Amino acid sequence: MIMKKIFMALLAVCIVTLTACQSNNNQMSNKKDQTDTMKTIPQTEDKVLVLVAHPNLSESTANATLAKAAAEVEGVQVINIYDYPVTPETYKEVMARANAIVYQFPFYWMSAPHLLKQWTDEVFMAFAGDENHVKGKHFMVCCTTGSPKEAYQHGARNKYTIEEYLRPYEGQCNHAEMVWEKPVAVCGQFPNGGKEELEKGCKEYQERLKTLVTSVQ
Repeated sequence: MIMKKIFMALLAVCIVTLTACQSNNNQMSNKKDQTDTMKTIPQTEDKVLVLVAHPNLSESTANATLAKAAAEVEGVQVINIYDYPVTPETYKEVMARANAIVYQFPFYWMSAPHLLKQWTDEVFMAFAGDENHVKGKHFMVCCTTGSPKEAYQHGARNKYTIEEYLRPYEGQCNHAEMVWEKPVAVCGQFPNGGKEELEKGCKEYQERLKTLVTSVQ
């Protein structure tokens, strides 16, 4: 009887030990999987960093086209913030290298997709006031809308201009002691219309980016 009790106690200890080992192995495996799948931003010599904030860029019309147009400009690096971890460490090197930062996004209820706000809070603000990453650099916004430009006027349907809706970004720029650049706004009802507006917007976007590249060297 005593031997049976001892055997059962030893068996219980073995089960607990094996369970704990299995749990530790699973945690280590999960951490390894997360590390293996974590993307890092390619390091280049480009001086203009375009941060695209679009949750489904592969199915986008306007923003995908604009991002492609931006990537064709020499000296410009384009990344989608949805593809990388939202941490200061992820962006530390690329932001230190860049002399100009561009936010590109679609208007969602007169604002940007939520991840750009998180990115601003957790990445941008971590470097605000830092001369190596933010301070003194140029800042520009490129946005797309689902309404024609005429709708963004005083007395029109949206009541205010696009520049007025973008005031928070200008305020962010001023607070961080950056140089505010006039925004690029591409208006149109995409993807069912606005082809001419999009083509015109791509050309304007490229020209503005080229100006940034040459002026911030």
